[in-house]
Amino acid sequence: MADQALIDTLNDLRARELAVIVQYMRHHMVMTGADAAALAGDFKSISIVEMKHAEALGERIDFLGGDPTTKPTEIKKGGDTLESAASIDLASEKEAVELYKKAIKQADEAGDVTTRRLLEDILADEEDHVNDFQMMLGK
Repeated sequence: MADQALIDTLNDLRARELAVIVQYMRHHMVMTGADAAALAGDFKSISIVEMKHAEALGERIDFLGGDPTTKPTEIKKGGDTLESAASIDLASEKEAVELYKKAIKQADEAGDVTTRRLLEDILADEEDHVNDFQMMLGK
């Protein structure tokens, strides 16, 4: 079995991904307001990318000998308007960026190049999502 601390970190990341899948899809469905219809599809698209992250993390955890979690972290509710949804989701993505950066260092320290590369790819998507939500908020 691989480094248990790294597997635990990957499972923590997977649990966050599972939560934001539901969070973003909910925002896609319940958002109201003038810009909601135009941007609701963006929330859905980002949610689908997060599904791919959860899948990739689960596959890596399994490969490393761990048991991929099926339990999400807390799902943040609210966000019935574009501004509130994008604000909640922007905070989630900024947190994810920091967590992925730490996980990349951990994978590096464990000498796990493949996991590091996977995490770097996911980090790039998370940084794109930060940009997407900032643009929705006009930042």
